[in-house]
Amino acid sequence: MKGLPEILARRETEGRCELDLEVPASNPWFEGHFPAMAILPGVIQLGWAAHYAHELHGYGPEVTALEQVKFKRPIQPGARLTLLLKPDPEKRKVRYEYRDSETVCSSGVLDFGVRP
Repeated sequence: MKGLPEILARRETEGRCELDLEVPASNPWFEGHFPAMAILPGVIQLGWAAHYAHELHGYGPEVTALEQVKFKRPIQPGARLTLLLKPDPEKRKVRYEYRDSETVCSSGVLDFGVRP
Protein backbone atom coordinates (compact mmCIF):
# COMPACT_ATOMS: atom_id res chain seq x y z
CA MET A 1 0.00 0.00 0.00
CA LYS A 2 1.37 3.39 -0.93
CA GLY A 3 1.60 6.32 1.45
CA LEU A 4 1.99 4.36 4.68
CA PRO A 5 2.90 6.32 7.81
CA GLU A 6 6.31 6.04 9.43
CA ILE A 7 6.41 3.50 12.28
CA LEU A 8 8.23 5.06 15.23
CA ALA A 9 7.75 2.20 17.71
CA ARG A 10 6.01 -1.15 18.02
CA ARG A 11 4.76 -2.79 21.21
CA GLU A 12 3.17 -6.21 21.46
CA THR A 13 1.51 -7.78 24.44
CA GLU A 14 -0.69 -10.82 24.60
CA GLY A 15 -3.75 -10.12 22.50
CA ARG A 16 -2.82 -6.69 21.13
CA CYS A 17 -0.28 -4.67 19.19
CA GLU A 18 0.39 -0.92 19.33
CA LEU A 19 2.18 1.04 16.62
CA ASP A 20 3.37 4.60 17.19
CA LEU A 21 3.02 6.34 13.84
CA GLU A 22 3.98 9.65 12.31
CA VAL A 23 2.00 10.93 9.34
CA PRO A 24 4.24 13.46 7.59
CA ALA A 25 2.71 16.50 5.95
CA SER A 26 4.20 15.23 2.67
CA ASN A 27 2.02 12.08 2.78
CA PRO A 28 0.26 11.88 -0.62
CA TRP A 29 -3.14 11.12 0.93
CA PHE A 30 -3.44 14.73 2.17
CA GLU A 31 -3.30 16.13 -1.38
CA GLY A 32 -6.63 17.72 -2.23
CA HIS A 33 -8.36 16.47 0.93
CA PHE A 34 -9.18 19.30 1.74
CA PRO A 35 -7.50 22.44 0.34
CA ALA A 36 -8.44 24.74 3.25
CA MET A 37 -7.64 22.20 5.99
CA ALA A 38 -5.92 18.95 5.06
CA ILE A 39 -7.17 15.80 6.83
CA LEU A 40 -6.43 12.12 6.39
CA PRO A 41 -9.34 10.45 4.56
CA GLY A 42 -11.29 7.89 6.60
CA VAL A 43 -10.91 5.25 3.91
CA ILE A 44 -7.13 5.53 4.25
CA GLN A 45 -7.36 5.08 8.03
CA LEU A 46 -9.34 1.89 7.40
CA GLY A 47 -6.85 0.79 4.74
CA TRP A 48 -3.88 1.28 7.04
CA ALA A 49 -5.56 -0.66 9.87
CA ALA A 50 -6.34 -3.53 7.45
CA HIS A 51 -2.79 -3.41 6.07
CA TYR A 52 -1.19 -3.74 9.51
CA ALA A 53 -3.73 -6.39 10.62
CA HIS A 54 -2.63 -8.39 7.57
CA GLU A 55 1.09 -7.71 7.98
CA LEU A 56 1.29 -8.28 11.75
CA HIS A 57 -1.46 -10.83 12.41
CA GLY A 58 -2.00 -12.59 9.06
CA TYR A 59 -5.60 -11.44 8.54
CA GLY A 60 -7.05 -10.70 5.15
CA PRO A 61 -5.90 -9.17 3.00
CA GLU A 62 -9.57 -8.46 2.22
CA VAL A 63 -11.99 -6.95 4.72
CA THR A 64 -15.50 -8.37 4.24
CA ALA A 65 -17.35 -6.00 6.59
CA LEU A 66 -16.89 -2.99 8.85
CA GLU A 67 -18.50 -2.61 12.28
CA GLN A 68 -18.83 0.27 14.74
CA VAL A 69 -16.68 2.62 12.62
CA LYS A 70 -16.43 6.08 14.17
CA PHE A 71 -14.43 9.10 13.06
CA LYS A 72 -14.25 11.40 16.08
CA ARG A 73 -11.33 13.73 15.45
CA PRO A 74 -9.62 14.73 12.17
CA ILE A 75 -6.07 13.51 11.61
CA GLN A 76 -3.99 16.35 10.19
CA PRO A 77 -0.58 16.50 8.51
CA GLY A 78 2.31 15.89 10.90
CA ALA A 79 0.17 13.91 13.33
CA ARG A 80 1.73 11.45 15.74
CA LEU A 81 -0.66 8.63 16.50
CA THR A 82 -0.86 5.29 18.20
CA LEU A 83 -2.67 2.55 16.28
CA LEU A 84 -4.01 -0.18 18.54
CA LEU A 85 -4.86 -3.51 16.90
CA LYS A 86 -6.66 -6.10 18.98
CA PRO A 87 -7.40 -9.30 17.03
CA ASP A 88 -10.16 -11.77 17.81
CA PRO A 89 -8.91 -14.93 16.06
CA GLU A 90 -12.07 -16.91 16.79
CA LYS A 91 -14.29 -14.39 14.97
CA ARG A 92 -11.61 -13.31 12.42
CA LYS A 93 -12.08 -9.68 13.44
CA VAL A 94 -9.66 -6.97 14.48
CA ARG A 95 -10.61 -4.00 16.62
CA TYR A 96 -8.58 -0.91 15.72
CA GLU A 97 -8.20 2.49 17.32
CA TYR A 98 -6.18 5.55 16.32
CA ARG A 99 -5.29 7.82 19.23
CA ASP A 100 -3.37 11.06 19.41
CA SER A 101 -1.94 12.41 22.65
CA GLU A 102 -5.37 13.62 23.77
CA THR A 103 -8.12 11.30 22.58
CA VAL A 104 -9.41 8.66 20.17
CA CYS A 105 -9.41 9.93 16.58
CA SER A 106 -11.16 6.94 15.01
CA SER A 107 -12.05 3.36 15.83
CA GLY A 108 -13.94 0.35 14.60
CA VAL A 109 -13.88 -3.36 13.87
CA LEU A 110 -12.56 -4.95 10.69
CA ASP A 111 -14.26 -8.24 9.83
CA PHE A 112 -12.09 -10.53 7.71
CA GLY A 113 -14.80 -13.16 7.28
CA VAL A 114 -14.48 -16.90 7.12
CA ARG A 115 -11.23 -18.49 6.02
CA PRO A 116 -11.41 -19.94 2.50
